[in-house]
Amino acid sequence: MERALDGVTIADFTQMMQGPWATQKLGDMGADVRKVERLGGEWERDLRAGGELLDGTSPFFLAMNRNKRSITVDLKAEAGRDVALDVAREADVLVENFRPGVMDSFGLGYDDVQAVNPEIIYVSATGFGRDGPYVDRPGQDLLLQSMSGLANYTGRKDDPPTPAGTAVVDEHAAMLIAFHTMVALFHRERTGAGQRVDVNLFDAAIDFQCQEVTAALNMDVEFERSEAGIAQAWLGGPYGIYETADGHVAIAMAPMAALAETLSLPELADYDTPQATFDHRDEIKRTLEAYTREQPTDELLETLLDADVWAAEVNDFQAVAADPQVQHNETLVELAHPEDGTFTTVGVPVEMSETPGDIRSPPPLPGQHTGEILAEIGYDAAERERLAEEGVVGGTVQ
Repeated sequence: MERALDGVTIADFTQMMQGPWATQKLGDMGADVRKVERLGGEWERDLRAGGELLDGTSPFFLAMNRNKRSITVDLKAEAGRDVALDVAREADVLVENFRPGVMDSFGLGYDDVQAVNPEIIYVSATGFGRDGPYVDRPGQDLLLQSMSGLANYTGRKDDPPTPAGTAVVDEHAAMLIAFHTMVALFHRERTGAGQRVDVNLFDAAIDFQCQEVTAALNMDVEFERSEAGIAQAWLGGPYGIYETADGHVAIAMAPMAALAETLSLPELADYDTPQATFDHRDEIKRTLEAYTREQPTDELLETLLDADVWAAEVNDFQAVAADPQVQHNETLVELAHPEDGTFTTVGVPVEMSETPGDIRSPPPLPGQHTGEILAEIGYDAAERERLAEEGVVGGTVQ
């Protein structure tokens, strides 16, 4: 099967989510992703979910490292730097998300790599950028949700600032990495020139909120969270989550007149203008929820959908897995666990008629492909054995 990125090699020096999810996306499209890890493996391999690992490995690591091959190297050793530089020499793209200056301290900065690979696309992902007043501050998803305003506008008015339930800043930054890597590859295909690409979490967090930032900075309106629980500070009723007799439903945009008629709540028709839905959003939410609390979820949802009201059930992940559309789309897949059994994860979420993505291998063990990768970049069996004996590389070397 033809893959869009067949023949593209990625030197992947990333850890956690911001980098690994991006390189997995590229791997799904056919790139050969060579994951360069510290001896023993990157530290997210041991990051626990609810205090537990999944058969000895972090489920977070498993979610973001398929279609990769692992080589473990002591980057602090001079010989390890030479190995890593040889991996970069043979790559089309290098992706790293260390703090600014760390790759330079290893002798693997942009200038070092470009000196041996002039056409390299060198992608650096940081918290705040390569320089500036925050260059030494820790860059992590929760911190950037907070600094960017996202947490401050999530939740009810009297709640404390509320972060999202997933690492949305890391996720958006990963998409920016993958997208702009593809742009750089397209540019190199046309011109032959590589380039440096810099992505940072702070800019990604603000970019993620482009609608809200534009509204807040250009309009003479005080945007604040709703007391009753409208889901966004920027929108009017009925936009939010509503309690039912046995669960919850989400109701998005809907004309008040249509809701009033569909649910036999004539008082809602008094708010049937855009300004009224914003000015009276808390009254709308309370009036509507007093009704929905008395209705079974399935019956309420059927009534709303039949009336073309934008509404949906509120699922937990077990319900998501059982959802008929999820099953029809084959959104979730079962992969071999790198050590024992299988695990369920998210598959390739995009269909392409000519160059579909696919899953060719599960997440690797630390150093599982060290010998394989070293052989491909020119190290013979004796050299591989020597590097292993000296503690420069780890894993399987033959």
